[in-house]
Amino acid sequence: MKLNDILKGLNPQQEKAVTCTEGPLLVFAGAGSGKTRVITNRIAYLVSEKSVQPTNILAVTFTKKAAGEMQERVVEILKDIGMQNKGIPTIGTFHSIGAMILRQNAKEVGLENNFSIYDSDDSDNILKEILLEKDIDIKQIKPSSVSYLISNAKNQMVSPESFSTHYYGFIEDTVSEIYPLYQKQLLAQNAVDFGDLLYLTVKLLQENEEIRNKYQEKYKYLLIDEYQDTNEVQYKFAKLLSEKHQNICVVGDDDQGIYAWRGANIKNIQSFEDDFDKVNVIKLEQNYRSTKNVIQAAISVIQQNNSRVEKVLWTDNTKGEKITIYQAMDQEDEAEYVVNNAKLLQQRGIPLRNIAVLYRTNYQSRAIEEALLKLGLPYKLVGGFRFYERKEIKDIISYLRFCFNQKDELSLDRILNVPPRKIGSKAKAQLHSFAKQTGLTIGEFVIAAYLVDNKEYITESKIEESKIIEIESIKDEWRKYQSVISLFGNLFFLAKKSNLLQLVDAVVERTGYIQWFDDGTEEATMKKENIAELKSVASSYSSKYGEKSLEVFLNEINLIEQEQDKNQDGTGNYINLMTLHSSKGLEFDYVFMVGVEEGLLPHSRSFLEEADLEEERRLCYVGITRAKQKLYITFSEKRITREGFSSQIPSRFLGEIPQEICEYFSYN
Repeated sequence: MKLNDILKGLNPQQEKAVTCTEGPLLVFAGAGSGKTRVITNRIAYLVSEKSVQPTNILAVTFTKKAAGEMQERVVEILKDIGMQNKGIPTIGTFHSIGAMILRQNAKEVGLENNFSIYDSDDSDNILKEILLEKDIDIKQIKPSSVSYLISNAKNQMVSPESFSTHYYGFIEDTVSEIYPLYQKQLLAQNAVDFGDLLYLTVKLLQENEEIRNKYQEKYKYLLIDEYQDTNEVQYKFAKLLSEKHQNICVVGDDDQGIYAWRGANIKNIQSFEDDFDKVNVIKLEQNYRSTKNVIQAAISVIQQNNSRVEKVLWTDNTKGEKITIYQAMDQEDEAEYVVNNAKLLQQRGIPLRNIAVLYRTNYQSRAIEEALLKLGLPYKLVGGFRFYERKEIKDIISYLRFCFNQKDELSLDRILNVPPRKIGSKAKAQLHSFAKQTGLTIGEFVIAAYLVDNKEYITESKIEESKIIEIESIKDEWRKYQSVISLFGNLFFLAKKSNLLQLVDAVVERTGYIQWFDDGTEEATMKKENIAELKSVASSYSSKYGEKSLEVFLNEINLIEQEQDKNQDGTGNYINLMTLHSSKGLEFDYVFMVGVEEGLLPHSRSFLEEADLEEERRLCYVGITRAKQKLYITFSEKRITREGFSSQIPSRFLGEIPQEICEYFSYN
């Protein structure tokens, strides 16, 4: 490969980004503007035209997948220019690079180079032990909440000693006491957690001039992808490595900064020119992905943001079809509309893999999934689980199955200790033993034991009175499980006089299920939204089927699960379902954006702060720019919730798209 080959097919701005090699460079890469090609060709240009040793180049990205793809492309290019023997650049994620530097300098931070990297479960277990040692109630202050705050602190480069001067509050006061003990415990076990991979590395580079100098000399050229997604520790890492030679190239798009909730700071890219002297700024504004109408819709939305760097995306592609906007009656009608149109596209010869359905929050997938199953269209969830396969949903359904069928050992076994109630394997074995000696399943034994003190329910139980007398005779042995027996017995008999919604409410409340996982994280919020969606489904069944609602629901859930298992065509040709966050970096010929309503997109949590609202607008922009050929946007007039119907207002973002490039349809 010669110079002409490296620059072949690049537009003037892309070529400038490839050939501008010395000093700090900021590349604003708009959606679909070919940034990956720019990064890989820039590496080839450095090696072939600037005689830079590949080993002096460091390229950093955010995901293992992106790093892997970049590595493959670079290796291929170096082979083409006959320089594969000179070594290859270091390409990896921030955390993998951090781990590499830490292993090479473990002694400097008090570790051995064979240290373990603990995951979140390991961290939670250490924190649980520390909390118990300090007599702190782990129901009130959960290990996962402490872990979350410590992780945030590390992302912000806040040390154990200075935590109390940065964070304030009831839980924070406890964390300021626990954080130093936790770090000490990690050190004693020759271990680090995920946050340490960058926190300790940056600390090392800050405090040890010799080591800092060594890596600055090693990595004379630094490239960072998706720079708008960097947090404080990642920002400091990049700045420290590049401060000597200043050959840092950052590529990103502030219009696609959608991860503030993970600690990303969009100001890192917006103020890059303040951090370095004589910064070259290049804007990649030509979009190769989408039609003119899609680009016009995207620009019209994103230009409403005040805090953004001015740039205008444009394309030489055709005008394309108008944006279809559909007003649905409710989420079921919305799902039906999407799926029927996907079916029509399939009948036109469009492969399903070229179609995506995007939504703001995970729980919205439920209605779409059910509509797809009904029509027999295969689908896959990108970056998540199918609605009825999500842990919190499976747990609650296991409670419902047991309440409907006391012999369902599989369901009971799943939830006997969920949330944790000191029923470990030993306790389970003992309960199984009691059941076996009385000739009952474990579920029947639990119900029979409950009836010992609640004989008024005997006729409803279908358990022989002789069995109850037999169990009563050994009550001294099983009394220690009384609280578990009372909980499951109560729910079982409540199910006989309640509708599905009342039972779901009772399961969630009496088990303390939400309090168990609610540690304030984004993941906990998603779980709560999924449970709220399950309650909406329960409400719908309850109003339709009354006392029979539990039975009908469980029957239909079984059918849905069977359909999901069956609904695999083995070709990898599925409709793609994903959140807007998961869609970043992907592209599809046909895109459906659903639930574009006030409270959903933008999310209700963003209504108070302008910065949050601007992030929601960026999220909408990301969704729009995933579409290559055609974009459909849907919103509902009302949504079915557990309280009944809630009236919905179309998203303000819809009003920002020019009417002349849209076509409008409604259910009525």
